Amino acid sequence: MTTSKHSTLESLFPSHYPEHVYNFAYGSNMCPKVLSGRRKIRPLESIPGVLEGWQLTFDLRGVPGVEPCFGNIKENPQSEIHGVLHKMTNKDFKHLLATEGGSGVDENGYIPYKVNVHAYDGRTIEAYALVVRQTSPSILLHHALPSARYVGLLRRGAVHHRIHPLYIEYLQSLPSIERNKPIMVLVIFEILALVGLLSPIWIPVVGYYVCTNQRAHARAYFFTLIMVNLWRVYRLFGSRRVMQPYYSAPFPLGSTNFKENTKTFRAQVQTDEQTLPDTIPDDPTSTLLTTKQRKTGSDPAE
Repeated sequence: MTTSKHSTLESLFPSHYPEHVYNFAYGSNMCPKVLSGRRKIRPLESIPGVLEGWQLTFDLRGVPGVEPCFGNIKENPQSEIHGVLHKMTNKDFKHLLATEGGSGVDENGYIPYKVNVHAYDGRTIEAYALVVRQTSPSILLHHALPSARYVGLLRRGAVHHRIHPLYIEYLQSLPSIERNKPIMVLVIFEILALVGLLSPIWIPVVGYYVCTNQRAHARAYFFTLIMVNLWRVYRLFGSRRVMQPYYSAPFPLGSTNFKENTKTFRAQVQTDEQTLPDTIPDDPTSTLLTTKQRKTGSDPAE
């Protein structure tokens, strides 16, 4: 990935961070259930913000048939991303890195990038966004849709932190797949089989990392080895009909500058966390068409 005026590629994993760090969350970490519940991180401050010149993607490889892919971002001068600025201690930020893909040590996993984010309260805040490089083997040739469960976490996080209604509607338009229980069971058996078959490879390497007190490296190596080979099996023997085409439409730069429409959107877009739908329309373009009509006031028949 090339750098732009919006970001600076530091060393892959800086050894020192300030006492307090802002993390720009654009994926599941927007949702308190994930950040505070699963990761046990309680931010000192959480405010919505927008990162200009970047696009939301779902090209980070996950578990086939269960969680096919996860969120990532890439530079796109015509796009912007809305998310949440979490202020946390450097200890919590290092814990966040350790619990994310790559465990904070693998250059093919999430890498902290410095970005300038425009907070909704008017401040411009220097923050770290977690990015997977576009040249990473974890991304190359990976084409899949995210699970409905995962996209639902993004929606709920956006609603919880009162992110702009237009962006919430954009998240509602993203296509996803439902998790199939029989496939999930099959994947578990496949993982167990791979763990056994590849044991002559991973046991010595993981053992070395553990003995040299590099447990994060051990986790990253083991996970990458199993997932890469699991996808190979899936592509060889998996049903072609479930290999859905990759989708990642950008959220256009400046879309939320339609301030005259904000009040209308707040009235028309569901922003109640209890009633937010977990599914998307069969035709994802219908939501985007509605968005365009509201912005322009046009009639669909015109």
